[in-house]
Amino acid sequence: MANRRVPAELPNRQPRAPALVAGDQRSAPEPSTRARIVASAERLFAEQGFSDVTMPMIARASGITAGAIYKHFDSKAALFFEVIRGAVESTVVSADRRPGGMTLPNVVAGFTTQGRKRFRQLAIEIHSAALKYPQVSLLLRHSVERQIADISGLIAGQGAETLDPAGRPELLASAVMVFIMGLMHMETLAPQLIGSEEWADVVAGCIALLLRAPAP
Repeated sequence: MANRRVPAELPNRQPRAPALVAGDQRSAPEPSTRARIVASAERLFAEQGFSDVTMPMIARASGITAGAIYKHFDSKAALFFEVIRGAVESTVVSADRRPGGMTLPNVVAGFTTQGRKRFRQLAIEIHSAALKYPQVSLLLRHSVERQIADISGLIAGQGAETLDPAGRPELLASAVMVFIMGLMHMETLAPQLIGSEEWADVVAGCIALLLRAPAP
């Protein structure tokens, strides 16, 4: 499973502007309007929750008009998922710094770090919002189904024996997703373990054991 990763939940973000080379005297490019919207939405959703944030609020925080925000996102739910997708990407990138690189166990362990606090807050919020808003529930269901299918493909592709004697990778993938959802509650269940390298190693080891993959 080396060099594999959990795919992001939504389509790719807009490409980032290239970094300036040393000695370049040009000023750094301003963030795009879309990037400003996503950054403002992430902050507001994390601070106030999905229900209490409105699209006009996000537009004002982004420095654009209320109508202009709909040129980039057709609904608050779609914007919320873009925020979550970006947080997932940053977690995957952080997993590459762990020994063994972006294996599935390391990706899961990446959700335990201090830097993923906002993502954990947002993940809890999106599950709460899904209970109240059908559109959010539908987006979440489709996203989880895609994620389970992608993880199933990784498990099946490794061609190794797993803890499931019947060889049903979709069930193991579902177990991995449930494990990830549990990590989203670390602030309330185990705040003392946030940022612990020992805990991250235990989490990665549990996923590796579940899949009978080599330990990271």
